[in-house]
Amino acid sequence: MAKIRQNTEVHCPLFQASDRLAEVFRAHGNAEGDSAHLTLWVDASIPGMPTPIRLERSVIVTIERLHLVGEMVPTYTVRWGPTEPGPFPTFTGTLHVDADDDYDTFSLRLDGAYEPPLGLIGAAFDGIIGGRIAAMCSRNLLSLIAGEIEANYAKDEAEKSKQREELSSA
Repeated sequence: MAKIRQNTEVHCPLFQASDRLAEVFRAHGNAEGDSAHLTLWVDASIPGMPTPIRLERSVIVTIERLHLVGEMVPTYTVRWGPTEPGPFPTFTGTLHVDADDDYDTFSLRLDGAYEPPLGLIGAAFDGIIGGRIAAMCSRNLLSLIAGEIEANYAKDEAEKSKQREELSSA
């Protein structure tokens, strides 16, 4: 098992984090917002190859809310693995919402470990490129989630602004 830790800033108030995450998870999964089916991808350069290759796999990402005593911000378990057999790392970890210094933003942090595919051959593959694939997948997952949260937040704020303008001009 190899460790991964990635984080990204989300431009949305911290107090909305739980609802915004559930909104994203519902859009890609079940009505409860606890699992999703996403496609993760990577553009990876392999030593000795002149151009990057695109590895795209359909990956099931399962996200479940952990209810921790005294929790002020949500924490989720995250697991992913390919939907079809093939060389792709499987991941188990947690998704945390961390407060930023600014109340208008928060961070998403993904901590966990991945299992390189293919046993001993996979360990060699992991040393060459597999670790980069797993890291890119985690960055892409965080980017996807953050991007959708920010887009939904901006849309809602624009609608509120429009409603205030309509009220003030009436």
